[in-house]
Amino acid sequence: MTKAVRGLPAVRTLPRPIFGPGDGQNKGRIMTTEKSSGCLLAGDIGGTKTSLALFGPDKGNLLPLAEKTVNNDTASGLEEIIASFLGEQTVRPGSACFGVAGPVINNRAHMTNLPWTVDARGLRQRFGMRSVILINDLVATAMGAVSLPAGQLHTLNRGRPDHGGAVAVIAPGTGLGQAFLVRYRGRFLPFPSEGGHCAFAPASEQQARLLAFMSRRLDHVSAEQVCSGIGIPSLYDFLRADRPGRVATRGTAGNGDRTRAIVEAALAAGKEGDDPLAAEALALFVAILATESANLVLKILATGGLYIGGGLPPRILPYLTAKAFLGDFCRGRHRQMLARVPVHVILEPRTALIGAAAYACAFDSGARDRP
Repeated sequence: MTKAVRGLPAVRTLPRPIFGPGDGQNKGRIMTTEKSSGCLLAGDIGGTKTSLALFGPDKGNLLPLAEKTVNNDTASGLEEIIASFLGEQTVRPGSACFGVAGPVINNRAHMTNLPWTVDARGLRQRFGMRSVILINDLVATAMGAVSLPAGQLHTLNRGRPDHGGAVAVIAPGTGLGQAFLVRYRGRFLPFPSEGGHCAFAPASEQQARLLAFMSRRLDHVSAEQVCSGIGIPSLYDFLRADRPGRVATRGTAGNGDRTRAIVEAALAAGKEGDDPLAAEALALFVAILATESANLVLKILATGGLYIGGGLPPRILPYLTAKAFLGDFCRGRHRQMLARVPVHVILEPRTALIGAAAYACAFDSGARDRP
């Protein structure tokens, strides 16, 4: 049996199992295909940080051996991060799968919010692996989401899922990722999307004023510009401009990480140093997220469910309530259908990492680099 690597500097042994398919069945294992063999390197390459994990084979499964997360601003590129991580291991991966925050074309990706280019063929040659696959980070999140047990989800709406229906994933983090899965011959097939860059469509008079405000700043106002980590400060600035005389507190109008400051101020509502305007910004964010989520569900007919990922939602659960979300989600001619769609917030921060490994096991023969 493969054992976890222990005692290596700067490497954190996975403290909890990584779950395989089946709503928590096969805990601690990711099922492999018959052709899968050797160790697998999985990665979640985000806009601000990179997480890597090494998996080893064990009786037809892959077990997690080690994991490491680093801030991207500490490295010149992905190759440096991989080299550092593998230099701390006693085994070498034969294949790899990376979820990348950006569109993947011909197994090559230009990061959306980071000046990096990731090339699968170059990585395969650099590290001597027989196969390297790049997938969109939301494809990885989608593959991981459908493997999570109930304990790693916060349910906003149990609904009545169509078990043969498509599944939607939306993830407000640094940006606004979107993806979906369809069922085919007993398994999920994931598909990427850049829907977060579609034009923002206001759903209220207030949001119409927000669009006018943002249009004075940007040539194109996408959903991502108002429904993501980079969008939170814009919502706050709009509310200040929309209601002259409001005073900002806790550094929410200053420099530094304004998104963090605004979220912390909103979560401190009713306490010393709180900022009511920050609370209004998060409420507006949730309303926009609900509408954009409904748009995604309707476009792909995701009657199988909606998963909300990204770094923001788990942090703002006091605002992301069923009452606040579903009121804007279940609207329009198909409101009854939308009310039947299960809605879950992903709590597991390593979902994309899990999904990258699951994708490799499901779709990579391990014999060649994808074109």
